[in-house]
Amino acid sequence: MTDVSLRRAIGPFRSPLLILAILASLLFFIPFFVVIATSWTSGSFLLFPPTGFSLQWYESVIGDKLWTDPFKLSLLVSLISTVIAVVLGTLGALALRRIRSRTGARLLRTMFIVPMALPPVAYAVGLYSVNSTVRIFKPTLTAMIVGEALLVMPYVFVLVSTALGNSDPALRPAAATLGASWPLILWRVELPPVLPNILAGAVFAFSVAFDEVVLPVFLTPVGQVTLPLKMLTASQEAFSPQLTAASTLISLLALIVLGGVNLFSNRRARRARASAKAKLA
Repeated sequence: MTDVSLRRAIGPFRSPLLILAILASLLFFIPFFVVIATSWTSGSFLLFPPTGFSLQWYESVIGDKLWTDPFKLSLLVSLISTVIAVVLGTLGALALRRIRSRTGARLLRTMFIVPMALPPVAYAVGLYSVNSTVRIFKPTLTAMIVGEALLVMPYVFVLVSTALGNSDPALRPAAATLGASWPLILWRVELPPVLPNILAGAVFAFSVAFDEVVLPVFLTPVGQVTLPLKMLTASQEAFSPQLTAASTLISLLALIVLGGVNLFSNRRARRARASAKAKLA
């Protein structure tokens, strides 16, 4: 259904639905605006409306190793986990497309999606048992990186397998008939159409891995703290403006990343539409 036909179908209910949508969206953003407002207070306590205006709490977060070191650790773990998740999730989606048995395809899909259905606590306890058994991993970040990669891999798998399902299945056999090798088919035929979905899956995987707080509780080596764990500990000790300043910085970083991805996707879509129009002309 196009935008014009959708507007005609809604008819006189368009304005009430628009107002309802705006109010619903405000419900999502009002808590974020409150967090931002309380982070620039000049006082020492978390108050709304804030008393005065100061950036002292942002300076204290950026200049304090107790905050910057956990941020660097979370960034490192999330990036490595995302790379592993993107590689495994994309390979799994490609393998799913090549399985002719419906039972085998259903079994593979279930195995890749199951981590999304597991409660994070149960998943963390299981990984903690494995980490305790394999003692060589215990003093390192290996178990946490692998755990977060497995936890976020389904997001990449679902998005890439959906894109592959919408692509033309005759392209791969046609390329093989013309003599293309399988690496060339993979690189020039299969991956380019699903690249936006791979990128979107990577963004989802990174955001989930970065915000993960349950796994670090069980798997973080002694003496190291991730940023979500640091924020959780800080909130239990004292609900200060420093905590809301850190939350605001992380939220702004997420908005910048998502905005960049959205800009890339829109430019790619415009180029695709322009190329299609040129071919039709």
